[in-house]
Amino acid sequence: MRRSALASVLGLVLTLAFTTTALAAPSNQTISVYFSQVSFSSILGGQISGNASVSGDISDAGLSGLRGTANLPLRDSKLWIDPTGTLLLQSEQLNVQWNRSYCNQFGCFYEYGFSTFERQFGAGPVEIRLGQLRGTGTLSLATNATCVASCPPPGAYWYAPTGFVNFNGAVIGNSDAGNLGMYGPAPTIN
Repeated sequence: MRRSALASVLGLVLTLAFTTTALAAPSNQTISVYFSQVSFSSILGGQISGNASVSGDISDAGLSGLRGTANLPLRDSKLWIDPTGTLLLQSEQLNVQWNRSYCNQFGCFYEYGFSTFERQFGAGPVEIRLGQLRGTGTLSLATNATCVASCPPPGAYWYAPTGFVNFNGAVIGNSDAGNLGMYGPAPTIN
């Protein structure tokens, strides 16, 4: 009888432990980044420009490594971006004013109001590999703001902040070194 009671209690404890662990697991999403402008300026003189695409995972624990390809004039190069610490995305809510003018049989009217938009943003130090070049820099990114409450009515106009992605850093390799800058539109998070 004691064994069956002990087995029942042990089974209940394990069930609760696994259930709590499953509920606390971080949610994973995929992040895709397009750098429309990649620019490497060599200390030996000269500059090359191109574009790049990388993707990776983002969770409650932060951004994981981003992997992809840089399309440069002479050849495509592998591109790796790894946070050196925890790079978390924070949510930010913004009040955005909207305006609308319209006319009907009773006259012309002007109205305005405020909507709540939300976006995610983050920045932090990263290590980067571009082909044979390696270095460090800062990665900053923000998503496009989307309306979450009291959204503007049809026909209204407003401006909500647009997203971006930006990397600036220094890289060095066996035969070259220089500055690397990469810029682009808002990342896509799915």
